[in-house]
Amino acid sequence: MTEHHVYFAVFGFDEPPQAISLLAGITPDDSWCAGDAYSSLLPEVRRLDSRWILSSNLDQHASHRDHFERLILKLERLGDRLPALRERYRCGIGVSQYFFMDDPAFYLPADLLARVQALGLSLSFDQLALDS
Repeated sequence: MTEHHVYFAVFGFDEPPQAISLLAGITPDDSWCAGDAYSSLLPEVRRLDSRWILSSNLDQHASHRDHFERLILKLERLGDRLPALRERYRCGIGVSQYFFMDDPAFYLPADLLARVQALGLSLSFDQLALDS
């Protein structure tokens, strides 16, 4: 079993997340500010940085290709607002893959990589092996 999370994040900003939403022309799927409580279960644990996140909104068990296609489509629809975000903020695409096997493979076809490259965004990968 493999779980995937693919998201676009704007991070390290000082203004309220609503300022990024205004520039992007879209509301985030999630956002928080540095100093916010991480969860209601552990209110003393605080977030270390601010984030504004768009995700694929697919089930975590969907394929990484499906996650990428959905997220890239959302980002392409931002049009000229995406370069404005890149110019003003630190941002990129993050991928987290949780897997239960010894040799995880991660393949993205050339057409998807070309679309990511056209957006001018960096990709960061985290692959985490979980004990079964």
